[in-house]
Amino acid sequence: MKKNSGFTFIELMVVIAIMAVGAAIAIPNMIQWRTEANLRGSANNLRADLNMAKMLAVRENALVVVNFFGDRYEVFVDNGAGLNTGNWTWDADERRFRNRNLRPGVSIDLANTTFAGNRTRFNERGLPDQLGTVVLVSPGGQQNQIGINRMGRVDLQ
Repeated sequence: MKKNSGFTFIELMVVIAIMAVGAAIAIPNMIQWRTEANLRGSANNLRADLNMAKMLAVRENALVVVNFFGDRYEVFVDNGAGLNTGNWTWDADERRFRNRNLRPGVSIDLANTTFAGNRTRFNERGLPDQLGTVVLVSPGGQQNQIGINRMGRVDLQ
């Protein structure tokens, strides 16, 4: 009598079908989790960089600007020579501390961001010149808002 070892074709197809059903259930949840993680990560990075800008303004005894763009933001000391001081624009002689791109799929909703000109800055005492909220949006429409109050506190709302 011949002893056969191994799987039959039908057994193999049943295992593949079970794996396909499991993947069909798990993959959409994993994609949504990844999108939410990207949004949370971008919000945490922005909050940390706003706090860093506040501390830099005190340390450098200068204005530190944070400009918001659709897919990125920049942080720099706005102390250019002569007429360039305090012009809200990064000039070649100014130190840029961050030019951070947001995580994939995350953007800044400039229409709902409440900072005038989509920018803010901190003075040499660490206080903001403008109060407002930055709105981060994921492709699924989820939002995280980061606000700055008059005392310079940066909060994830």
